[in-house]
Amino acid sequence: MPYQEYKHSFKNQFRTMASLTVYRTGRQQYGAGASRGQEVRDFYLIHYVIKGAGVYTLNGISYPVKSGETFLIYPNMPINYVADEQDPWEYCWVGFNGTDARILLNATRFSPQTPVISPSNPDRMLELLLDIYVARGNLPHEIITMTARLYSLLAFLIEDSAGVLPRRARSGAEHVQRACDYIAAHYATPISVEDVALHLGVCRSQLYRIFKQHTAMSLQKYLTEFRMRQACNLMAKRPLSVKEVAYSVGFDDPLYFSTVFKASMGQTPTQYMDWLLSEKQKDGLQK
Repeated sequence: MPYQEYKHSFKNQFRTMASLTVYRTGRQQYGAGASRGQEVRDFYLIHYVIKGAGVYTLNGISYPVKSGETFLIYPNMPINYVADEQDPWEYCWVGFNGTDARILLNATRFSPQTPVISPSNPDRMLELLLDIYVARGNLPHEIITMTARLYSLLAFLIEDSAGVLPRRARSGAEHVQRACDYIAAHYATPISVEDVALHLGVCRSQLYRIFKQHTAMSLQKYLTEFRMRQACNLMAKRPLSVKEVAYSVGFDDPLYFSTVFKASMGQTPTQYMDWLLSEKQKDGLQK
């Protein structure tokens, strides 16, 4: 049966500070030899080839991809992908980012040196990707549902990698995950990078190297972004003073908290709370 070109896609209107957020999702049939052209994305994209074939180029290296295989686009790396002339591919995709994105992907078989993999259960891979598309929408519950289904997809890829990743890579990913778990449990107290390293039983410099390798950011930056994300969540839930928010996310000095918040968010906590209030008032008028 001859193919018919089509494209069904969804783009999230909001890019939040959540640890994982779906940016876009969809499904498409390409025309023969159709090319995206070289581009650079600022988020991750997982593609699964439903049928047909094509070539994915990452950092100047080309990888042939066929039906049943999946490829990962990395942020800030030059890429291109071209459909086969004789049997152009049909694929589905999900684009996402967040502080947890790289941590979770590093627990899979994907790497910049191995951006194409063959899932052990292709049907399940396709089902999980299409589930994200089915849940598409910009309403809060739809965004949460898309993220939940993205976690399911990543869990599948991580489980699919069990026993395949080198022991050293698994060990590094485990250190990173334990560090993130510790931060999630203790961010409201004035913990430091040294406290995290002591908890893991490694020196600070070793933890810095491991964390940087797996997440492309320092542990200090991750801790700061995590606290800022929690601060935003608190301010969105109920009216609080800047001092209350600062103390709730592990800052002893509200003034220093305000300085860090502005550097991260581009506005002061007071300005951010005023913006939240104006958005709520708009929603009230629209209803």
